[in-house]
Amino acid sequence: MTETVYIQSATTLLQQCAYIDQIIKGLYDLQIARIGNADVDEYKIDDGQMKIETKYRSAEAIEKAIFAYDRQKQTILNRLNGRNMVLRDAGGLR
Repeated sequence: MTETVYIQSATTLLQQCAYIDQIIKGLYDLQIARIGNADVDEYKIDDGQMKIETKYRSAEAIEKAIFAYDRQKQTILNRLNGRNMVLRDAGGLR
């Protein structure tokens, strides 16, 4: 199974965030493993229901994937919670 199929199998936005967190954790673990052993290029996730096995070509590809998944997670959280902004006049800063 691919990471995309894994995330798309989620039935709620919160579940998608949880799946993305698992993928990001796997990628961080892969980065740490590459520090000690440059030959490591794949990671596996098994949540009991689905298994993911993915290979990456370089440390840069892993880093790009982490940032992309993190951005996607933030987009999902913004859809759930909305973005808030507080506007104050200059008098409120004194």
